Amino acid sequence: ALFDPTKEMAYIPLDEDSKLKGKAAIDVLGARLGKSGGALIQQGIVVFTGSILGGAPLIAALFSGVIFGWVTSVNKLNTLFQAKLREQGRSEDSA
Repeated sequence: ALFDPTKEMAYIPLDEDSKLKGKAAIDVLGARLGKSGGALIQQGIVVFTGSILGGAPLIAALFSGVIFGWVTSVNKLNTLFQAKLREQGRSEDSA
């Protein structure tokens, strides 16, 4: 419920061309590669360990790594977003 509005907020400070290209890259490539990549990794783990239960510890470790990477990415995006908003605020003040 919060993913789509939050994703769209990241595009607010961008110009129209960057918004269009960014949305296309994320919506088309990101979603499709993410789903197929996740399925491929899960299938590889099942084949490697013999069962989904045998691969549960590995899946848990990968999940924890992805969560850590996600939080790191969100924090970096917030830093870039705030910098872009400050930059736009300065350009509006000088205009």
